[in-house]
Amino acid sequence: MDEKKLARTIQGEIEKTTNAKATVFIEDSIAKLSGQFSSYQSVVDAGHVAGDFEQIREVVNEIDYPGRKLFVPPQQVSDELTGKEFDVVIAGGGIIGLAIARELSRFNLSIALIERHEDLGMDQTAHSNAMIHPAFLTEHGTLKWKLNYKGNAMYDEVASQLDVDFKRIGTLAVAENPEHELMIPMLMNLTKKHKDPVPKQLNREELDKIEPGLAPNIKRGVLVWNTGIISVFELVIACAENALANGVPFFLDTSVIGVQTEGGSIKAVNTTRGTIKTHILINAAGLYADKIAEFAGDKFFTIHPRKGETIIFDKSYQPIRTVLASFSMAAEREGYSKGGGLIPTIDGNLQFGPSAEEVQDKEDVSTTFMGREVLFNKFGLLAETLKPYYEKPDESKIIVHFAGCRAATYKEDFIIEPSKKVTGLIHVAGIQSPGLAAMPAIVERVKEIVTEEWHPAENAQFEPRRKRKKCFSELDEKEREELIRVNPLYGHIVCRCETVSEGEIVDALHQDIPAKSIDGIKRRVRAGMGRCQGGFCMPRVLEIISREKNIRRDMVTKSGGKSFILKGKVKEVRE
Repeated sequence: MDEKKLARTIQGEIEKTTNAKATVFIEDSIAKLSGQFSSYQSVVDAGHVAGDFEQIREVVNEIDYPGRKLFVPPQQVSDELTGKEFDVVIAGGGIIGLAIARELSRFNLSIALIERHEDLGMDQTAHSNAMIHPAFLTEHGTLKWKLNYKGNAMYDEVASQLDVDFKRIGTLAVAENPEHELMIPMLMNLTKKHKDPVPKQLNREELDKIEPGLAPNIKRGVLVWNTGIISVFELVIACAENALANGVPFFLDTSVIGVQTEGGSIKAVNTTRGTIKTHILINAAGLYADKIAEFAGDKFFTIHPRKGETIIFDKSYQPIRTVLASFSMAAEREGYSKGGGLIPTIDGNLQFGPSAEEVQDKEDVSTTFMGREVLFNKFGLLAETLKPYYEKPDESKIIVHFAGCRAATYKEDFIIEPSKKVTGLIHVAGIQSPGLAAMPAIVERVKEIVTEEWHPAENAQFEPRRKRKKCFSELDEKEREELIRVNPLYGHIVCRCETVSEGEIVDALHQDIPAKSIDGIKRRVRAGMGRCQGGFCMPRVLEIISREKNIRRDMVTKSGGKSFILKGKVKEVRE
């Protein structure tokens, strides 16, 4: 089918689906949509209609709608980076950008990473469920699937090198009745097709060893054992520390506001802090990867943010050991999401979620009462049904309710490729779930692109290993006494819930990649992660930040920007 005829066909399908007319133009297999629709959801539906055609490589969706928020790039604030020059500039300081920086530092390349926030991993990475997914939940044949199964298998080595806590707890799918038991061979075949390791079929006795206390009607199940969980905050810092140790500088609070090309090649990146010369730009900007592509003159995809809400429970509520699911859940999956689930964290909490909702604003990380209730009722009922003799879910034990946006394209697949239009531009875009699981394989693919195109020499000084410093809470009595003897600040427990000492907080404020805010401390040492969520320790953490950074208390922020904790004095205190 020629492109004009295909455009008319897609246009007709969009009208059938949305009851609205769009103009469709196709060039080089890229579908460009324009028009005026009455709702944002119909715009998203139109994008997916076009993306579902096999002949379409990607979709640029420029359909207008009421209330559309136009992108306004930030203004340049300084010229301090002007004159700097690097072989490679990586745009985006999430886990993907950081891991790419670490991997490329094994070559004799000068590399810089720029990140728009004041800290690393603050967008998709910080809002992930920290699960290393098996591949059978991903659409077979996609790049996402291929890198999922490859990346999952690489995590043991990655976690070992970076000294990050990682556990393979498995996904346990249980059959609630004889009809569901007939689906077990289907799951076994599905995992084989998706190249997951061979799962374990379990009878009731074996189930009790893996997940004790299951409902008496459950007789059989399947353990997809390669499912893992990890501390994503620790992984971010570990990748960053290792990349930094191998010579990669980070420029935080730095946004891309333009890309300079000459003769179809990358020449420089314009940022809010000046212009950096480079000949390789790696576009790992997550939710704003489409804007980086547009700046460079290669806009061939649109990111549409999909928000997911998650709730996390206090550690006193620990009813499950695995990622627990039932075969009935498979029938409930719909749309472009895996549907969320019951997922333990590496730190011993249980989370319900995430949900999936198309939103207009890439910055929308708001949570809602309805969102919390939907998650609690859906997954609370599942937990109660599968393990009826355990403690029932209790909303009073929810300690965190958060949301984050995934960077989805309308093909719902990863884009990891050199630009077809601009030499030196490498796209690492559309990275949504299971992006964390696929991370090692994504990084490997980027390395292959760089080596195939530029043939850099190996860095003989590259060190892939990073040693983690043990938390105070993990030390035995003798180790604690010795640490306190050397530095008495370790004897002051600031966060009671997580047993975090003042010494650890001070260290986090002065390390190579320092915390700058309350949440920065929280992500690094877990102060405020516990039951009270900072209700007890936040004032003390604020005082420590103020003292160590030599700033006024009302200048301390929760998460950077203008998120100030204090407004001003309530009253004068006189001696």
